[in-house]
Amino acid sequence: MARLENIDLNLLLSLHWLLKERSVSAAAVQMSVTQPAMSRSLARLRDIFHDPVLVKAGRTMEATPLAESLQPQINEAIERLRLIVRQDRSFDPETQAGSVTIASVDYLTILVIEAWTKAIAPLAPKMDLHLVNLTLDSAQDLIIGKTDFTIFPDIILPKLPASIDTQQFVRRDLFTQQFFSAVRRNHPLAERKIDVDSFLDYPHILINPEGGSAGILDEELNKIGKARNISYYTHSFLSAVSVVRKSDAILTAASGIFENECCGLTFFQPPVTMPPLNFMASWHPNWTGDPRHKWVRDRLLPELTRLNKRQSSLKVG
Repeated sequence: MARLENIDLNLLLSLHWLLKERSVSAAAVQMSVTQPAMSRSLARLRDIFHDPVLVKAGRTMEATPLAESLQPQINEAIERLRLIVRQDRSFDPETQAGSVTIASVDYLTILVIEAWTKAIAPLAPKMDLHLVNLTLDSAQDLIIGKTDFTIFPDIILPKLPASIDTQQFVRRDLFTQQFFSAVRRNHPLAERKIDVDSFLDYPHILINPEGGSAGILDEELNKIGKARNISYYTHSFLSAVSVVRKSDAILTAASGIFENECCGLTFFQPPVTMPPLNFMASWHPNWTGDPRHKWVRDRLLPELTRLNKRQSSLKVG
């Protein structure tokens, strides 16, 4: 058994990134070293653990069972070391540089940018905002600090794979948005009373970033023995609005999608009862006590709530 005193501890950081990226070249980028240098680190790790650690599987690399079992321990150890080197707890927003990364669905980025402009930018002019798409990788990115926050509707929680332990994250309720249906301004439904049958006479758009074939509206229609004709599928909320303007299709979505895209559209309540969407912010508890993180969330999250309340004013008809 190798003694810790005889091991280059930088190899543990290499192991962390090798298991995270499952790629020698990608791990090398994260460590700011050359690919040959990372290959040598992998060889030394194999000697230490008497295990291949990573093996080729076609064009990709997979972790061995031993490496898989080590990954949670390595992640925790690295995060504890990060906390140690961040012992300077002072935080001055006027001089603080760097970036804050937020993962969210695309249409909420407009709200996040406005909140940042009002609550953060005037007080922390050297800090940058990075907005990225919300994906299944966002959970791991929260743990390692690659992402500071995620902002998402609670309906995605049951859809997450069992491998993602959502209970480990801190969650804070932000706001609620109602569902509206929208058609182009001169659509045949724009000037008439809409019931379920007339609603189903026209094609529909499904926004589903996860790539599924049904949404909340389909679940509610199924309860009354009905189904709609979905003619357009998209992962992008904002592109769906463009389809509405250029076709006879109906888009049923959260009100926030339409707040900045209402020109040329007519809105109405869906003819079936739709549960509201509850949005929340989430982060890993490792960052709860971080001064920079706390300063940002104590200002940005309340501003998001305030802006959503101000903007929730769609006119039906």
